[in-house]
Amino acid sequence: MTPRSTSRLGAALIGAIATLALSAGLALAHPESEGEHGGCIVTAEPGTIPQGGEFTVEGNFGGASIFVMPGRNATPEEDQAPDATTPPGSSFSVTFTATGSAGDLTVLAFIDATECGDTDHVTVTAGTLPNTAANDQTDELAAIVGLALLGAAIVAARTRSLARRA
Repeated sequence: MTPRSTSRLGAALIGAIATLALSAGLALAHPESEGEHGGCIVTAEPGTIPQGGEFTVEGNFGGASIFVMPGRNATPEEDQAPDATTPPGSSFSVTFTATGSAGDLTVLAFIDATECGDTDHVTVTAGTLPNTAANDQTDELAAIVGLALLGAAIVAARTRSLARRA
């Protein structure tokens, strides 16, 4: 291979790895990776809070009924009133305080009589917050980016070495 073709191949590989890293981050972020929700997406952040801590529920649709229920896959009772409702619009953001005991909370938001809705989960801990500064997703993405940079350095060194020989 000539230095020019090696450089092109290296650039293509680095571009492919960078694209993979970016698309993996978007896919793992939340929406479509969790199944069907009719284009309506709800997130509850932070995902882990202490008892009495606050979390924010956000959605990309308005006119929502929001339920916050104890349990991992809880569903509202037939006549249960929502914990909050939002005005019509293109999005919403509502802050809640975890008043119950430690465990999982299911957050459900939907527009009545439509297929627009989604769920997310919050974990309430009995003590202080765990150290979530470096989660697995961030570690995986950092490893991919690190490998891409290492690949770039190897390609650059190889290209310089071949150019000197020529």
